[in-house]
Amino acid sequence: MDSGAAPGDFAVVLRRLRESRSLTQEELAERSGLTAKAIGALERGERRRPYPHTVRSLADGLALDDDERASLVAAVPTRDAVARRALDPPVPGPAGSSGARSSGPRDDSPATATDSPATATSPATATAPSPATGAGGSAVPGAHPASRPSAIGAGGSDVPGGHPASDPSGTSFAAPATTLIGRDAEVDRLRALISDGHRLVTVTGPGGVGKTRLSLEVLAREASAFPGGAVAVDLAPLRQPALVIPRVAAALGLPEAADTDPLDALVRHLKGLRVLLVLDNLEQLTGAAPVLADLVARCPDLVVVATSRAPLRVRAEREVVLSPLATPDNDDVETVAGSPAVALLLDRAAAAGSPTDVTDDDAAALAAIARQLDGLPLALELAAPGLRLLSPATLLSRLQETGVGAGLRDLPERHRTMAAVLDWSMDLLEPEEVALFERLAVFSGGFSLDDVGPVAHDGDGADVLSALGALVDQSLVLRVPAPDDQPRFRLLEPVRQFAMQRLHASGQATATADRHAARFHARASAFRDPLPGPGLAVALDRLEADHANLRSAYLRLLELDRDGDAAELAGSIWLHLALRGHAREGLAWLERIGPGASDVARCRALTGRLGLLMVTGDVEGMRHHTDEAVSLARRVADPGVTCEILVLAGQGAVFAGALPEAERLLAGAAVAASESGRTWVAAHARLAQGLLALTAGDLATAGVVLSEAVATARELGNPFTLATALNINATLTELLGDEPATAALLGEAVALSLAARLSWTLGYSLPALASVAQRLGDPASAAWLFGAGASISAADAVDPTFPVSRALSDRGLDATRSALGEPAFTREWDAGRAASAAEIRARAATVMTRAGGARSA
Repeated sequence: MDSGAAPGDFAVVLRRLRESRSLTQEELAERSGLTAKAIGALERGERRRPYPHTVRSLADGLALDDDERASLVAAVPTRDAVARRALDPPVPGPAGSSGARSSGPRDDSPATATDSPATATSPATATAPSPATGAGGSAVPGAHPASRPSAIGAGGSDVPGGHPASDPSGTSFAAPATTLIGRDAEVDRLRALISDGHRLVTVTGPGGVGKTRLSLEVLAREASAFPGGAVAVDLAPLRQPALVIPRVAAALGLPEAADTDPLDALVRHLKGLRVLLVLDNLEQLTGAAPVLADLVARCPDLVVVATSRAPLRVRAEREVVLSPLATPDNDDVETVAGSPAVALLLDRAAAAGSPTDVTDDDAAALAAIARQLDGLPLALELAAPGLRLLSPATLLSRLQETGVGAGLRDLPERHRTMAAVLDWSMDLLEPEEVALFERLAVFSGGFSLDDVGPVAHDGDGADVLSALGALVDQSLVLRVPAPDDQPRFRLLEPVRQFAMQRLHASGQATATADRHAARFHARASAFRDPLPGPGLAVALDRLEADHANLRSAYLRLLELDRDGDAAELAGSIWLHLALRGHAREGLAWLERIGPGASDVARCRALTGRLGLLMVTGDVEGMRHHTDEAVSLARRVADPGVTCEILVLAGQGAVFAGALPEAERLLAGAAVAASESGRTWVAAHARLAQGLLALTAGDLATAGVVLSEAVATARELGNPFTLATALNINATLTELLGDEPATAALLGEAVALSLAARLSWTLGYSLPALASVAQRLGDPASAAWLFGAGASISAADAVDPTFPVSRALSDRGLDATRSALGEPAFTREWDAGRAASAAEIRARAATVMTRAGGARSA
């Protein structure tokens, strides 16, 4: 063999070695556990820097001697040292020492015949149940010590907290000594699948989510139901699918026979035995899936529970997707204490000697830690020891800055840091998949399929789809519910931080961030027109799903001194910010707009500022910006841009009692809206004129104007416009004393607002409907609805400040408190504050029914 190729000529060396063995690419692929496509790409030089495990698999498949291995390693550019370490033969050393392999089989080799239960070295040799005992320690009839599986579970020492079982494969597989937290439902589901006859179950999920821990718990609990044995086999060291069956056979104590097919021998061995196998870490060995399916089909009493970051994709498989632990949905002490993610964090922190109680002072920080780590069990375990020295708030700050650090020494090496877990995943990916994974880090809070290509800039859509599919298969990217017909995905936050570190190291961070900013600037501009139309709810749902991406894009535009684009982004989606509880954040965005924006961009930004000031009840702030707004509108010649700013400035004047000014502004807004065909703005200009008439006490004019406005709003089909029109009309009917009409109008407004999740209009509807309940003699419902309205106002920064409706609401609130007395009022108020949307809908319907009865009486 000519080993004189220069380093970097990997394609040439590989092809010469293959041809010297008279092997086709397909035959080498079968022997090495790779694909013929991958080998072809390597030999054509399309993949110039294969991963170490790929080089090792090729060397094994070619059966290279030491010199040939060295030649192949030397041909790998820049990675020669890494690959050489991966390919070096085992270094003799004492069992249990770091890196020593002489105490067991080589990385990618099945156990030899000498690795039998009688000779295998294990710290539990003296106490573990013998290989011939079943669950409970009794001998299995007819079992031979060297040929029956080792059982763990009931009666044996390998229950949780016990000692590791002797593993004939050379791997001691200990049942965890920690408590399994937050997985009762998953344990029950797995056990039910086994009981129902499913014999190949794959537990999938991202690295560190607890697949191994869950499977071992099920193994321990189910052991008594498997008299033939319950055995766990760690497949993490393997890289060749062909070695899975020999490794399983070795774990069951089956002697190796050179002249016997390993699968046939294993099938004969398992015949008539009810055995439970946990095959751990199959993600790098999915090529063994057909053989495992065949094994299960030929052994009717065998049950296999596999763990893998990717499903096996065979017909016999039943997949169980393991998600991270639930995190708190609010910062209430009881909610935080009851969260499985926080419970795990505190349990592991207690083992390190830190306090375990959730207090009022720490609840919010503990909840934030759980959310920052996305409920990922390994990340929580790695972070928990930090609570021994740091307060929860300080630990949270460090996690946000640096991510999760080193963990416990008794974890497998690949689990001692999140980086180690994820590096393991990188080894299972192709280069184009790694590149896409890194670029996905720029997305915040998730992403839709239609955004991947433009942001990743990674070839055509088909290539992106293929790479994304591989990342989903490996549980690095998770599929999540979508607000529309575009599939949606996300990276767990610890995974995203890892990807971001790699993205920066690759030198692609700046270019990817710039594409991301451009994409979501375009997204905001594209939704400027749908927001005022009948598609409001759909647009709000998509913008809400991408809110974190819009924030990131906005901040990136500011970093690039693109003030005009930043102003357009924030101004284009001000209605989303107002209606979905982001008003104060939106105002903070707009405060940062620099002087570089054009007049049109500044007009859009000022429109957003006035709208967000109105929803937060800052009438004084609106008035402060009115002169600037009117002056800017005069300079911008486009009525389609200026009409909206004039409507909002006019409403601010109404709220401030400056009625002549308001009349002038609103008249100009109506003309501009008509000229530009902005029906939505024209409808709101008419509604504002109705507010003006109500404020002036001209109920007759208000009746005419508001009747027209409601009709226009129904024709427009925008739920925000219609709910606003109904609310204002309800103020008129309340002043006229028409209780049934008021309740009907408010009930419809509540239903519209709940359906589209419009907190602004709910902030007006609920207090008004509460006043109706009080006047109908139902002060309990009144207090309850007042509480529900206050909760929405507090959460979403909604402050209803139209003077007429505010005065009516305050009057009803005082009357309700007086009628109930403080204790009863507080009880109902608190119940309303905690109410769900369904409960609010039901209570509103009750008041509407009562009001309708009042009319018939």
